[in-house]
Amino acid sequence: MEQNLVSDIMNSLNQTRSVNPNSRIKKDDFLKLLFTQLKYQDFESSVDYKDLMNQLSILTEIEQSINLNKQIEELSKSIGRMNFFYASTAIGKNALVYSDRIYVSDGQVQTNPSFYLDIPARDVYVKVKTPSGVTIRTIRISGVSQGNHQVTWDGKNDAGARVSDGEYIFEVEAYDSAGNKFSPTKLISGRVDSVSLDNGAVFIGIGGGKFEFEKVTELRSM
Repeated sequence: MEQNLVSDIMNSLNQTRSVNPNSRIKKDDFLKLLFTQLKYQDFESSVDYKDLMNQLSILTEIEQSINLNKQIEELSKSIGRMNFFYASTAIGKNALVYSDRIYVSDGQVQTNPSFYLDIPARDVYVKVKTPSGVTIRTIRISGVSQGNHQVTWDGKNDAGARVSDGEYIFEVEAYDSAGNKFSPTKLISGRVDSVSLDNGAVFIGIGGGKFEFEKVTELRSM
């Protein structure tokens, strides 16, 4: 009965991953499996020369794939470091970020709710909510033009009491001149006070919140 080197090796790899799904087979481990399989092959009776060459050709492609994946991983890390150094220039600047999270610290609103309108709006309602979705403050703005708009929230609820420090979310509802409801793009704005790198991804810190740098749409000097 003929044996197939590639199938045997792949079966061994799959068995290893089934025992530990989080394990990663290294190049050296793969080559050890290859040589082990070669040692037990009977080339005179079970595998002819042409079949062996075909299988080795496939193994060459696998080897190239292993090397390519390693190069891509290294490139990704390099890009992450480059983005980190670039993001570091944002410290001290005001950032406009795609997000719906607001942070209050020491009684002060650190990330202001903002929004973008594709078309002018007759009325815009900005609703500040707790993380569980309870509305604590509704701000109405009338006669709003197309473009970016920052909302000034004083950190108080509808009853006039100052809210506790922590994280909040907000929603934005807009109505055009005909009274049709539409949803503007939600953003937040605030001063960047830190930059961090986590698993190749770059994050900026604003008032206790952590935001992906790739979601920054604008940076301005304060």
